[in-house]
Amino acid sequence: MNKSTIVFAALAMLAASCTKTELVTGDAQSAQRGIGFSAYTAKPTKAAQKDVTTEDFNSFQVSAIGNNAVYFDNVTFMWKNDSNVWESDPLYFWPAYALNFCAYNTPAKGTFTRTITKDAQTLKFKPSTTLSEQEDLVAAYAGSKSESDATSPNHSLALTFKHYLTQVVVNAKCSNAGYTVVVDSVKITNLAGEGTYSFSTEKMVATTGLANSTSSTDYGSKFNSKTLSSSATEVMSDAGTGKWYLVPQTVASWKRNPTESAESATNEMKNASNGTYLALKVKITTSGGSAVYPYSGTESAWMAVPVPEALKFEQGKKYNVTVDFFSSTGNGAGYVDPEKPGELDGVSSTDDSGKKIIGGAIKFDAKVSEWGNAVDITISL
Repeated sequence: MNKSTIVFAALAMLAASCTKTELVTGDAQSAQRGIGFSAYTAKPTKAAQKDVTTEDFNSFQVSAIGNNAVYFDNVTFMWKNDSNVWESDPLYFWPAYALNFCAYNTPAKGTFTRTITKDAQTLKFKPSTTLSEQEDLVAAYAGSKSESDATSPNHSLALTFKHYLTQVVVNAKCSNAGYTVVVDSVKITNLAGEGTYSFSTEKMVATTGLANSTSSTDYGSKFNSKTLSSSATEVMSDAGTGKWYLVPQTVASWKRNPTESAESATNEMKNASNGTYLALKVKITTSGGSAVYPYSGTESAWMAVPVPEALKFEQGKKYNVTVDFFSSTGNGAGYVDPEKPGELDGVSSTDDSGKKIIGGAIKFDAKVSEWGNAVDITISL
């Protein structure tokens, strides 16, 4: 499968012929107030390390469209302590006609492209696949605004920035004290890697690299080895930000049916349709130290589980995913990764892709047999 690679790109600038920038100077400045904003973001989930918040917002960019033209494009607004508003330098001023404002932060990593014209205002973003380089994307839209709408403190226009990616945090636990599970890496596979955000609809939609295609994207991370306990542990907490920022999308799951033992049209042990699954790189032993997976017991190997069918990653939402090994109602330790198979039984020539790592619980139906028929022995003297 052709997986996507990490791409670093500077902000794509529009050609000068496509924009119109007006700057009021001289005596006109005294008759008008500069355009300023009162900006804040929707409250993020607590403990998110790299989320954009009102408190750590350093700057944002704004483009304005009005009178069937671009009034100004990609202008940076900074917080001004002397005026307690977000202003540009130099200032831009309110025209006689209404403006539509497109505001956004500009991620430094990943692939970020703007399209700002009088007819279309969109952002295209492909998050980096390197966890530590992933960044939050926030944007705000204020349509048909005039100076009379600048009623926030110090005659500023209120902007509410929203989060337009999906945040995913992976946790893991081991519910059976008879086994020891050590994890050192995690990945989620076959996702849409790029999305386009439209200011007019305030929606981000997956555009390329859709799941179940050869251009889908994997996101993964290696971290310090963690021995799981009966309490859920956030596995990526020491590797970058501790969570993924993903493009919102409806996920097509890996069709691995746990009730079937052989590959069939509805049970793709080798994931022929490139469905999405979550995987952890693990080393599993019994509490006594006997190797369970991988068979050699010396290194870790990938285990995998399908994501829930028709899972929908919605924009601006956080998803806490917990993988529970050896739960009372689950399947033990999941399946061998269909794309990076590990060794189950020491037979190197065997293709273990998609196989169960461990069977069901060992149970006995025990009873004690009856004594046999009595044997009479007579000893005559």
